[in-house]
Amino acid sequence: MKAKRIRIVSVLVCLAIVFTLTALTRTQIHGAASDTVLFYNDRAWTLSSRLPAEQVHSVCYVPISFFVQLPSVEVRMNESLGTFIITHGDLFLSFDTTTDFAANQDKERTYIKTAEYHNERYVPARTVCAYLDLGYEEMTSSVTGVTAVRITDGNQQSLLGELARTKYPSLFPIEPEKPPQDDDTTDKEDSTSTDTDRTPTLSERTIYITLEGVSGRYTSSILSVLARYGYKATFFLAADDIENNAALLSKICAGGHEIAFCLSAPTVDTEANEVAVLDEISRQNEALYRLIKKKSHIWRFSDAKPGAENAHKELASALFEKGYIMWDSTTVIPTNTSSSAAANTAIDAIWENPETTLCFKEDKNTANTLRLVLEFIRTNRTACDVRVASPAFYGEYTD
Repeated sequence: MKAKRIRIVSVLVCLAIVFTLTALTRTQIHGAASDTVLFYNDRAWTLSSRLPAEQVHSVCYVPISFFVQLPSVEVRMNESLGTFIITHGDLFLSFDTTTDFAANQDKERTYIKTAEYHNERYVPARTVCAYLDLGYEEMTSSVTGVTAVRITDGNQQSLLGELARTKYPSLFPIEPEKPPQDDDTTDKEDSTSTDTDRTPTLSERTIYITLEGVSGRYTSSILSVLARYGYKATFFLAADDIENNAALLSKICAGGHEIAFCLSAPTVDTEANEVAVLDEISRQNEALYRLIKKKSHIWRFSDAKPGAENAHKELASALFEKGYIMWDSTTVIPTNTSSSAAANTAIDAIWENPETTLCFKEDKNTANTLRLVLEFIRTNRTACDVRVASPAFYGEYTD
């Protein structure tokens, strides 16, 4: 009888060891299932037990089938060629799994490492979202250490924190409040934070978003970003941009944006330049009206530096008397740097000036730079008023 009990105990111990090793192996291979939870717009990823998110060197990888949950995203796979494509509106990334390179709608090739987990192709979520103009959010609970990742196409309604606490209250409990500091500072080291440690509050700001050099190559991406955030911009177009892009003009106007004229800076002869500039504006207005039945009274010099209205004050004043307003930029956003650095230039200008006219030059990074700037504006939307350049606002603009 005693020997039988020993055998039973031995079997139970062996089973416990087997189950423990199996659990450890699954955790090492796949990662803990509860480490990261996925959301798309305002819904939780229901296949998280079979296709969970994977953390690779602190980068969140998600299955490509996850993107299909977003109504505006399409995924197509060609297993025989080892390729797949993810499309969002006019934007796409075409992946070649044999080379780990991806091509976008502008035929630019970028190294993007993909991986295979759970018999599914996985991609780095944040990178793909940046290229396809999809929203990417991430937050980690300080109580449980679980991370929530959400990908959106602009149709979300809830904040990520609220959504995570609603769907998974045990994983994302309400953060405990910090205990109040002891007011008795006698014989104690001063540990209170200084003013520089606090996040300043943005006061009322008026912002004009303008774009130049609109060739049409990247304009669709820029318009998609503006539409997603619901802000309007002023597109300063050169004569060639107007003459050769009727479809582009219609698309800009359909989005509720304004069109203005971008002219070459003249010489110093004011009287002669007044005639030349008026002739150029008239020609562009004729072309604009012929194509979209619309005219503009806003202009600027394409190669003028910020503050150039002072250098051409007499010319600007003479044209103003004839109903044409020179609307110069106050901050030119650099194009020879990263999107984050360019966005910081714009954000710094917004912080430092009660009224700012941002000038974006269209290139391959403009859409992503603009997205970062508009995200800042939306975060501070109670203090930020975004407007288009218009004669209605000219008095406020010049004050």
